[in-house]
Amino acid sequence: MDRETLKAQTLLQQEERKTAYQITRHGDEIEIDKLTLELVENFKNAFDTEKLAVRYTPLLAQYDYIVGDISAEQLRMKGFYRNEKNVAGQNKIEALQDYLYEYVNFGAPYFVLENVNPRKLEREERPKNNNKRPRKNVRKHSEKDKNNSKSKTTVQPKKEQVNTKKPSKRPFVIKQK
Repeated sequence: MDRETLKAQTLLQQEERKTAYQITRHGDEIEIDKLTLELVENFKNAFDTEKLAVRYTPLLAQYDYIVGDISAEQLRMKGFYRNEKNVAGQNKIEALQDYLYEYVNFGAPYFVLENVNPRKLEREERPKNNNKRPRKNVRKHSEKDKNNSKSKTTVQPKKEQVNTKKPSKRPFVIKQK
C-alpha cells in the first residue's frame, strides 16, 4: 500500500468518525456519547469539537478527566482519575503537570475536560479456557511415588566431618613484578 492510498483511507476513516459521535457545546459544557464534560482548561485554544469527534473513543468515558494535546496537527488524548481513587499515581489528576512536562511538547496547545458523570468500564465476559496446558515445572506424582516418599521420611543424623585441611595464612598469592 502506497502513501497516497493510506492517506486517502485515513481521511475517509476520519470522516466516518466525525459522524459517529455528535458533539454539542454550550459555553464550557460539552456533551458527547451521553457524557457531560466541562472544559476546565483550554491552553492556546486547543479545544476543537471536530478533532475531538475524530479521536474520541468510548474507553475515555471511564476517566474523571480527559486531557488532549495537539502536536503535528494531531490530537492525542489521555484519561486521568480523581486523586481519591485507588489507582497508580501517574493516572491521577495530580500527575497532570508531570504528564505535560514529560509527554507534551513544550508550549504545545492542550485542554483539560472534567467528566461530570464518569461511567464504569463494561468488561466483556470471556469464556474460560479449559484447555490450559500444564505447567512445565510441576511434576505429577503417581501412587507408587507417593507411597515411596512416605517410607523415606525418616531422617538420618548427619555425620560430623573433620576438617583435614591445614589453614593457610593467605588464600591467594600476590605476584611480584
